[in-house]
This record gives sequence, structure tokens and C-alpha cells, in this order.
Amino acid sequence: MAKFPPISKCNLESKSYKTVAADLDGTLLISRSSFPYFMLIAIEAGSFLRGFLLLLSLPFIIVSYLFISESLAIQTMIFISFARLKARDIELAARAVLPRFYAADVRRESWEVFDKCAGKKVIVTANPIIMVEPFVKDYLGADKVLGTQIEVDPKTRRATGFVAGSGVLVGEKKKMALLEEFGDESPDVGLGDRTSDHDFMALCKGTALVSSLTIYIESDRRVCDI
Repeated sequence: MAKFPPISKCNLESKSYKTVAADLDGTLLISRSSFPYFMLIAIEAGSFLRGFLLLLSLPFIIVSYLFISESLAIQTMIFISFARLKARDIELAARAVLPRFYAADVRRESWEVFDKCAGKKVIVTANPIIMVEPFVKDYLGADKVLGTQIEVDPKTRRATGFVAGSGVLVGEKKKMALLEEFGDESPDVGLGDRTSDHDFMALCKGTALVSSLTIYIESDRRVCDI
């Protein structure tokens, strides 16, 4: 990961930007792992047994994320947490339970950059839209969530456990989703924290990499020129 001057050296009050695209886990949130939030959904919308099964799968999820693919790890969490649950129950848990836990995990430095945007604010995340949308729209002020679509049986309105559309939104798929959303008008600022965010961040006029300690901004190789 490249090293950039800390955001504390940037005079944000003198900068103005109208569009921003940001990752969620590890960027706007302190935690880089969405596992705890999947666990909450599994228990609140499902049962303690479902939560226990998800916990048992944690070693496989970690190995998948580190050595196989981020996509497989997230797909595994989605399948165990969501399969056969009513979409309505997932939505209710996401709205009633998750926000208080998400709110306690917000990264102040990156949220200030996100919040300062005067126009369109977009979240680009591998997480299911159904899970994060209530929080990021109602509490972070996001206008749109570009995330993973879960597959729902149209007859039973239950989640199948699989993903719909283009699949889990990671890497190149984040980039394609951003291109579809913004077209030729690149976002003024892109916020991310990991390698799989680099593809969509490369489309943005200004970029910010978030580390576990702080947030750093770069735009056209000039510090804080956003």
C-alpha cells in the first residue's frame, strides 16, 4: 500500500467536491471484517443455531479470504446467514438491529471526508445491499448503495442463499458498478482501504487510502488536491 501524508495535514475546509464513492468495511467503518454483522443477521433474523453454524464456518471463511478469494468468503457468509430466511425478516433485522452496532464502528476521519461532499454520495461495497442500505442511507447520508444483490425466490420471498446479478461486488466488479452509475463523470473522491478497492478508486479524480491507523489522501500525485 502506498504511503501518503495523513489527513490531519489536509485543510478540508478549503476543498470542495460534489461526488464521492466509498467502500464500507475498513473505510467508513473501523472494522475490516463484516463477519460480526453477518452473525447478527444470522441470529436476529434466523436463530442461534444458524449463528453457531456461521461461527463453525469461520476458519473456512478466513482461509478463503486470505488464500482463495474475497468473493468466496463473502458468498459463504451470505449462504449460511441468509439461506431460506424471509427477505422481510432480513430487512427488519438490518433496520432495527444493525445500525447501533454500525454506528459504534464508524471511522471518524473517513466519515468527515464522506460527509463533506456537497453532492452525490455513493457506497461501493461487497456486502449485500439489503444488509447495509438502511444504515448507510439513514445514518451516513449516502444517496446510493452499489453492493451485492442477494437472490430471492419470487414465490416464497425467501433468500436462496445465492447472489444475483453480476455476483459478489469485489475488485473489477466494483469498478464496473461505478462506471455504470457515473458514466463518463468520474467521482471527485474515492475512498478505500484494500487492494480490491483499487480498481474503482482508479476511476476517481481524487483518491484516499485508509489504513488501520489513519486515512491518507492522494489526487493526481498531489497531496489533498481534491
